[in-house]
Amino acid sequence: MRSPAAACCVLVSLVAAGCTFAVPQRKLEPVHAQTDVAVTANQLRLRMRSMAGPMSGQIEQAADHIIAGTTDEAVKRAALEWKIEGVPAVRRALFEPDPFSAVMDTWVLVDQMADYFERGPGKDALGEWAGIAVAACRRIEEDFNRVVGSLTISGDVSKVRAFAKQWAADHPIRYTIAGRESALGRVLERDAATFHTTGEVVAELTTAVDDLGRRLDLYSDQLVRQLRWEVEFIKSEMLADLKVDRVLSLAERGVTSAERAVTTVDRLAPSVDRAVGVAEGALKLLVGERTAVLAALHDELTRTIEAVQKERIVALDFVTIERVATVNEMREALVQERRAATQDVEHIILKVVDHAFWRAAQLLALILVALFVALVPILLVLRRSIQVLGGRRPSLAP
Repeated sequence: MRSPAAACCVLVSLVAAGCTFAVPQRKLEPVHAQTDVAVTANQLRLRMRSMAGPMSGQIEQAADHIIAGTTDEAVKRAALEWKIEGVPAVRRALFEPDPFSAVMDTWVLVDQMADYFERGPGKDALGEWAGIAVAACRRIEEDFNRVVGSLTISGDVSKVRAFAKQWAADHPIRYTIAGRESALGRVLERDAATFHTTGEVVAELTTAVDDLGRRLDLYSDQLVRQLRWEVEFIKSEMLADLKVDRVLSLAERGVTSAERAVTTVDRLAPSVDRAVGVAEGALKLLVGERTAVLAALHDELTRTIEAVQKERIVALDFVTIERVATVNEMREALVQERRAATQDVEHIILKVVDHAFWRAAQLLALILVALFVALVPILLVLRRSIQVLGGRRPSLAP
């Protein structure tokens, strides 16, 4: 309980400091254009996780069909081994942290299992029943192909499918499904570290916690069946090791041992009850611890997200204040420039008007002078004419 809390406290302190984190990226080999993917990485991750139950169910159903239809104990053991190793392998492939890795490794696993039962050691182990296992693997591969195709824009994933088939053919299962060669070392490569913000790191941590919860739910659902398969497989191996001539003597001794066992069981009944109670209490304790861990992680993530939101609000407020101050400074500068321009224009207009009036006054003075100069000769001529006419006026006396 202390370690997750301490880790989350460190994460909160780093968020408060505004740090970034360097996280290596993994990418798929260029067998399909990334621009054709129609979903986000988180949506692809959820789709891959949701297929764990159906794919495991198809393997279990096919193996049970083989076990119910044959009387050969070796074939039954081979079918049981397929369930015991195939279901966890599918679960591991689908729960790869990187969703693109999960797609490719699951595709390769299904093709490897199909080849294993079609022309590998699995064919010899199942004998005439191998066709059922091959058909089941091919159906799973077809369903998986349709699902992956629906997650792309074009719907064409033939190149990725062919790449997976070829890789599975080049790296077949030679001994057991559990010892198969995974496609992760070849198909994926690690890029240089890229810096992620605290929000992206919180999202990655939330995704990891969600994956943990989903995996625990799937484990709790499949654990009982997995234990039952293991017990059946061990029982089958033990019976296979017994010789036919020893069975009768063992049966006789078994009857005697059974009688003794009944008495022993009666004496051990209280201890068994206590053991069952302890087991139930341990299961409840595990469930309670898991719930407490998830609750603690949820609380720490909630506080981390709140701290990030507060930092974002403070940053936005600071940016808003700076923006308002900048706008005010720009407004004042524009007002001053406008006033200076207006004063310059008014000064220019006054100069032009003054110059125009001065030129008009000069022109009017010239006109008046010209009129005066022109009127003086006219007045002189008129005066002389009047004098001449006055001297020549005829007399009216008799």
